[in-house]
Amino acid sequence: MQFLNLWLCVLVAASALFAASCMAVDELITKDGTRLVGTFDKLEGGNIHFTDSSAGALRIPVDKVAALNLEKEAKVKIRRGDDVQVQEDATIFTDKGILYVRGKEGGDEATPLERLKGINETVPDTRAAWSASLIGSFGWTEGNTKTYSMGFRGDLKREGKSNSQGIYAEGHYLQDRNVKEQQVRQREYAAGYYYRYIFSFRLTIDLTEDVTFNELAGYHWRSTTGLGPGYYLVREDRLSAHIGAHVTYTYEDLMFGADNRSYWGARARGEIDWISANAMYHVNFKSEFLFDFDETKNLVVNNSLLAEAKLASWANAGLLVRHSWDNMPVPGFFRHDYSLTFTLGLTWSGRWV
Repeated sequence: MQFLNLWLCVLVAASALFAASCMAVDELITKDGTRLVGTFDKLEGGNIHFTDSSAGALRIPVDKVAALNLEKEAKVKIRRGDDVQVQEDATIFTDKGILYVRGKEGGDEATPLERLKGINETVPDTRAAWSASLIGSFGWTEGNTKTYSMGFRGDLKREGKSNSQGIYAEGHYLQDRNVKEQQVRQREYAAGYYYRYIFSFRLTIDLTEDVTFNELAGYHWRSTTGLGPGYYLVREDRLSAHIGAHVTYTYEDLMFGADNRSYWGARARGEIDWISANAMYHVNFKSEFLFDFDETKNLVVNNSLLAEAKLASWANAGLLVRHSWDNMPVPGFFRHDYSLTFTLGLTWSGRWV
């Protein structure tokens, strides 16, 4: 029995020694003398990513590293220039704390860590991101109030590194059956396009075209073209905030034989869009101020807030709140107009070159 226990101890010890010999152990020494033992992961964003056997994942600034000793050679991708997309295959190894790089052509080059921009860093996906969405709403009340309403909105967007563009179409209809005359209180349809060029410092140039059909407002159709600068306060994969100020030119095809008119104006616009980390929730807020330079000096404010939650991979439900204010409303209408509707929709997104 004692002989058997002795052999078991020998086998366990041998297994431990074999595992230790197979495991690559790297060493990093900082300029203040701290010695870390574990695994070198990558060089990214000016930091060494190192997994210490005791402390876990760490990030150490390159300028604080005195020496790096790798247990064995490693095939990696390195970056020497500023463009993160330009990566080259190489083999790295160390000798007495000095890093050596061997390229495809061969030859070992002693390369200080400070001269490299990245080693095995995460390369962002620069392919254009496409997304499509369609939401619809329907409402019916019977009793003290008798209304019927419906609406829809469809969007197709393309987000690239240096530009963003999209098209949309929407419609809103509201009928109040308690009113003897003019039961239709809202019948408005619109379609539009936007193109946004994005500079590296997040400044943008925006071009928009919106066409609205609304006979209750006294015109068959209205075309509004906008052009002006904008700026991304935040531009990340799941969060963006953009503001813009545009000069607008509007042309209206008026009803009842009235002469068509055109005029210049100004527009201030802001939008915030957020998607949760697990892509289960989505919130979008838009606000715009429209001012006409013609004799009417009309001012219009439009706000909308959409909050959605996924029901399935492509389906979602949400709540849409809209508010409009017009300092010169059509006779018989109020200055303020509010709506609160529940929505059902479909969403899709993907990336292409």
